[in-house]
Amino acid sequence: MSRLFALAFAAPMAIVATPAMAQPADAALVQLVTDFVDAERNFDQPRLAALITSDYAEVSPVGELDLHDAFLGFYAPDKKRPVPVTTISEPLVRSYGDAASIIVRLSFEIPGRDGQPARMVSMRASFLAVRQSGKWKIASAQFTPERPRPPVPPAQPAPPAQP
Repeated sequence: MSRLFALAFAAPMAIVATPAMAQPADAALVQLVTDFVDAERNFDQPRLAALITSDYAEVSPVGELDLHDAFLGFYAPDKKRPVPVTTISEPLVRSYGDAASIIVRLSFEIPGRDGQPARMVSMRASFLAVRQSGKWKIASAQFTPERPRPPVPPAQPAPPAQP
């Protein structure tokens, strides 16, 4: 009876694990997203083609829908331009057999204009991965910019000490 009680108590605790605690099975999916982001940054069209499904669809940060060929066309060698280094953080992976959802935060630094300092920009990216012939590929992605955080107000001076 005590084993049953322990199992009943422990099972719900396992379900509430935080997303920051990556599971070994999730590592391949986070690596898939990392490889995808690196291939985008390097305009590596052949690598991107190998990482996505033949019916890939993407919703860009400005809300445009790009299907497979249009997406790959954006990464043609003649369109290559400088792209800031992108940091991937806060992965949240949900697996459903041969499909998985991967949500990450993508952050990068944008140079300031007219002598202004650079600023950090972040967006959330959601990926749908599917396993085809035993290999994970990205079937779709959606990018949503995060709202800029309001500036932190200056600290108010402490009131004078009362005697």
